[in-house]
Amino acid sequence: MRTLLLAALLLCVSPLTQAATIHFNASGSSLFTLNPSYYMDNNRANSLTNSGYDSVATTTGGPYIAYNGNEAPLVTFDWNDTGTFDLNSFVIASAWGSQTLTINGYTDAVLTYTAQLFVDTAARVFQADWFGLTSFSIATGTDFEQYSNVGGSGQHWAMNALTFNENLSETPLPAAAWMFLAGIAGVLSIRRKAARKAIG
Repeated sequence: MRTLLLAALLLCVSPLTQAATIHFNASGSSLFTLNPSYYMDNNRANSLTNSGYDSVATTTGGPYIAYNGNEAPLVTFDWNDTGTFDLNSFVIASAWGSQTLTINGYTDAVLTYTAQLFVDTAARVFQADWFGLTSFSIATGTDFEQYSNVGGSGQHWAMNALTFNENLSETPLPAAAWMFLAGIAGVLSIRRKAARKAIG
């Protein structure tokens, strides 16, 4: 019966988060503001053979990818919705070589998570599993190495397929959920009393 109560509680709590994946469009995403913001369509990305642009576009699909135009050393991703979000993962690659990126997560401008990720021109998944954020950032590395088999140069990176959970915990449970939980608790109480009578 305790298992039933736990399952019911999880059932009631699960609607409080909403999983989503962002594939950028020509204007980015309504949920995140990138500063600075640059987006490349997949046709152009696919024409840049052997690059990280091509690798991310091919791996993730979607119409556009985000990148750090003009080799911006730092790009911030600011949450536009209410509450916070949980950063699950995203797909990223270095455009023209290899480097170690620094990825930081913030809650109300306070640094709460940080990680370093080595990237080259092959798309890879950055698995964050960071909770309760209002923004995150990607900074270019100090160990950049240019590849000779690519058509461009510079410390650019490309990313797409950003997966996150939107935290809706500020929304109260509906009355029906509370009534359901109260009913389960009542059934447990009645069973406990019946078990005591049987023993006594």
